[in-house]
Amino acid sequence: MDIHSILKTAFEWALMGACVLSLGYLIVTGCALAIRRLRERPEIIEDRSLYPTVTVQIPTYNELAALNCAARCLEFDYPDDKLQIMIGDDSCDPAISARIDDFAAAHPRIEISRRGDNAGFKPGNLNVMLPKSTGDYLLILDSDFLPKKDFLKRLVVPVIKDPTLAGAQAAWRIINVHDNHSTLMGTGIVNIIHIVILPFLKAFTKSCVFCGSGELVKKSYLIEQGGWTAGALTEDVDYSLRMITAGKRIAYVDDLRVRCEVPYTPGDLFRQQMRWAYGVMRAFIAHGRKLFLSRTIQKRTKFAAFIFGSGYVMITLLLLTFILGMLNLVFGMLGLDPAEAQTSSYNVGHFLYDTMVNLLLTCGMVVSAIAAGFVTGFGYRSLGRLIMASLTVGVICMFFVGRGLITATLGLPMKWFMLKKAGNEQAANA
Repeated sequence: MDIHSILKTAFEWALMGACVLSLGYLIVTGCALAIRRLRERPEIIEDRSLYPTVTVQIPTYNELAALNCAARCLEFDYPDDKLQIMIGDDSCDPAISARIDDFAAAHPRIEISRRGDNAGFKPGNLNVMLPKSTGDYLLILDSDFLPKKDFLKRLVVPVIKDPTLAGAQAAWRIINVHDNHSTLMGTGIVNIIHIVILPFLKAFTKSCVFCGSGELVKKSYLIEQGGWTAGALTEDVDYSLRMITAGKRIAYVDDLRVRCEVPYTPGDLFRQQMRWAYGVMRAFIAHGRKLFLSRTIQKRTKFAAFIFGSGYVMITLLLLTFILGMLNLVFGMLGLDPAEAQTSSYNVGHFLYDTMVNLLLTCGMVVSAIAAGFVTGFGYRSLGRLIMASLTVGVICMFFVGRGLITATLGLPMKWFMLKKAGNEQAANA
């Protein structure tokens, strides 16, 4: 078999896999949208004596947006004697630390945790805050998150009703979706997770995964597990897999959405998605074998874990079809395909036609993002822009995701990236 035949066979297998997963995304999307019609009305427990003690942890690194988040937490409709609010300041900029100190001085309920460096990144920061936290549960909020007044008392409902839960995760609502093509693409990715995948997992397994922010974590379970994995770029997924393997469930409160941002520059979006891909892959490498080979974990739970990570399988297959398709085109244009005697212009036209057909066959994730977008309300005016973003920013983003996956698979280190947030600019001008 010649090299061109091998490339063609590999392309066909990759395309077939991408088509199957694309169909799977369409089915999951349809199920998730149907589930929305059946979900229960939001619930609030009025008996405040039942509310657990909670420590709000806001890890930050040179981010003044943390002050916006902390200010919102001060307004929580929650008993003061059951609420601790802590900013974990890893900043290396003395001016930002000074601003945080001024804010804490003006609001005595705010506590500051510092350790002098950024070792272990966000999970390292969280581990330092852990022994200082007095709450039975930890509410972790990234600096750009802006919870509403009733957020916490709604998020604690699942853990009050079932104290065996490892915690609860709120849905995200992106506030800068319309800024540009990068924010549209970033919003589409987040919406697939929070409007499609997690509601499906909730209905299918009565559980979900933590998403790094807007999450309520049971402290005793976290301590039993030895805390967060220092240096993990997606400590949320890493801990979720550990909890699932231990037989614990995580509630998803899909009717509770907390406002936040996505990166507003292409470079930051690419770095974020590369970091997420790296972190998720490392988490599955570390815990996947134990999870999938366990005889005590239900098959549907294992299937749910695969569904959560399937996006990266899909992207890998799409990258393979793109690269192999381009190689086949080059081989054909150079006349290296003995089975074809076609002109180079015909080959190009044939390639473009096949590409359009293949895009339609593998557009499950794009359709999922569009459907989720309508659910969240960004409407018809952004439909064309989202498709354009998927075919431009999204295609480039796939290569960064692929880089993250390969780097993680090879066990190489990944740099932690500081991403720009509009909330930092707003806080700086306040």
